[in-house]
Amino acid sequence: MKSNTTALNRLLRGMCITAFAAVILSSPWSHAIDCSEQEKETEKHGDRFDMVVRDDFFAGMTGDTVRLERGMKICEDVLAKNPKDAEALVWHGGGLIARAQRAYTAGNAALGNRLWSAGIDEMNRAVAFEPDHMGVKIGRAATLIGLAQSGWDSSDNKGRALLKSAVLDYEKVLRWHGPRFDRVSDHSRGELLFGLASGWSLLGNQQKTREYLSLVLEKCKDTAYESEARRWLNKTPPVVVQHDCRGCHISRSK
Repeated sequence: MKSNTTALNRLLRGMCITAFAAVILSSPWSHAIDCSEQEKETEKHGDRFDMVVRDDFFAGMTGDTVRLERGMKICEDVLAKNPKDAEALVWHGGGLIARAQRAYTAGNAALGNRLWSAGIDEMNRAVAFEPDHMGVKIGRAATLIGLAQSGWDSSDNKGRALLKSAVLDYEKVLRWHGPRFDRVSDHSRGELLFGLASGWSLLGNQQKTREYLSLVLEKCKDTAYESEARRWLNKTPPVVVQHDCRGCHISRSK
């Protein structure tokens, strides 16, 4: 998550498309929001918006350009009617970053830079338009934390600010769940808590990293998340937590 041209080239050119899809989609919107929030969005869009576009984005970010463009067109049609539709904007921003990766891979750094900046800007605006929309927060935060796992320069102040904002939004999502957190799925709990552990570890806060890994032991008892958290806790600090979504569509390239 480096801000200058050289750093962006180094980051995105080094990311294969399946790894990129994994980091954007490893914590899909619906995994960390409960039914009441989903019902509100169903009333707003008819069908839940993420369910309308997600399959096209999943396919598109793993190489199917036709499906990606179809998903982008759906977002663009919504945004033409309402430029402040935060859900459409956050998905579209992720799509622009996917296009940026392809531009870098093709050797077009100038286009890649423009698409990257536009994608980040759209995700930032989505959160600004609907600051209390947990699904939008998750969409942006999952993308930024995942990108930081794939390439990270801790001395880059802009990158640090972006990552910290993503981690703080994840903490807001956790607080928003409150006592309901124990009632969401193991997958939702594990992905959110590992996102927090990973984000804070990248920012160098080992105390918070271990706090969230310990919370995984408590909230995800007798699951694969608990076993993974114990492995990280047994490592000698400092550690940088790298986590792949369990049970999702794509795994990080090894």
